[in-house]
Formats: sequence, structure tokens, C-alpha cells
Amino acid sequence: MDAQARPALTYTPHGGSRNLDPARIPAGFRAFRHEAAIGSGAERWAEAAAAVLAWGLQRGAGIRVSTPRVVVGDDVTLTIPLLGVVPVRAYARVLELVDEPARRGFVYGTLPGHPERGEEAFLVTLDRDGTVRVVVQGFSRPAPGIWMLGAPVLRIVQAIYTKRYLRALVRTAH
Repeated sequence: MDAQARPALTYTPHGGSRNLDPARIPAGFRAFRHEAAIGSGAERWAEAAAAVLAWGLQRGAGIRVSTPRVVVGDDVTLTIPLLGVVPVRAYARVLELVDEPARRGFVYGTLPGHPERGEEAFLVTLDRDGTVRVVVQGFSRPAPGIWMLGAPVLRIVQAIYTKRYLRALVRTAH
């Protein structure tokens, strides 16, 4: 599919989730940041970073992902089992890879059909003291229509999956 035929992201401006830059978070969106320490050392960090780039957070949380690895520019379908039984499809585009000396991961933005609008960064960091952390941060708001009507429930579901992301990486990083 050529770039002009691809759907546009569901929000502007783009790029605010990598560093949670307040100037790049759209009005009306809620910023969030969650993290968990998952161990220490360069080997743990490298293993966790590799897991993140293979959709390990999402898969470990029970979400099916349409691609095997994170690739910038890919449009992906995430199939989320709502209430454990109802498959909800969420569409996103991988916007960037983060590959810094003490931080690795990726950022994706939502496409039409995703229950939310916004952007999320999935990162693994290595602190100066050797502590390895998984970080999920970004900004979002419910998509229009039925998702907007169910905003309180959508926030709860988002919180549940974020906790699952953090737990999934703890398991894959051992």
C-alpha cells in the first residue's frame, strides 16, 4: 500500500510520548507514565530490550500482534481479548525506535479503529546504578463514538493492560 493510501494517525501533534513532552501532548489528552524495576545489570537490560522489540509486552499481556517484530512504519493490528472473550481490534503505526545507550524500545500511534486516540512508548531503561526498568508512557483519550461513551471502563481496561505489560516483561526478562 503506498503511503498516500495509508490512514492518518488519529491525533496531532505526533512525538510527545517518547519523553512525555508537554508541548507535544494534544489538548484534551491525558498523559500517563507507569514503570517497574525488573532487575539489574546489562544482560537483563539487553534481554528485556529484545523482548520489547518482539512485542513481548503485548504478547505477554495476552494481546495478539500482526507482526513478529517492531519495525518503524509498520501498521499493526493488535487483537485484545476484552473481558477475556470479545476480540477487540486496535490499529496502530510504529512511529520510531528508541535506541539510546541506556534506553531502548519503541513508540506507536493510533490509527482509525483503535479504541483510543494517542501515542504510547514502550521502553526499557538502565539506571546509573544498574537497575533495569520497564516504562510505559504516553497520552491518550477515548476514540469517538461508543468508546467515548465507555470512557470510564476504557480507562480501567487500559490500567489493567498496562499492569499486564509490566508483569509480562518481568517474566520475559528472567
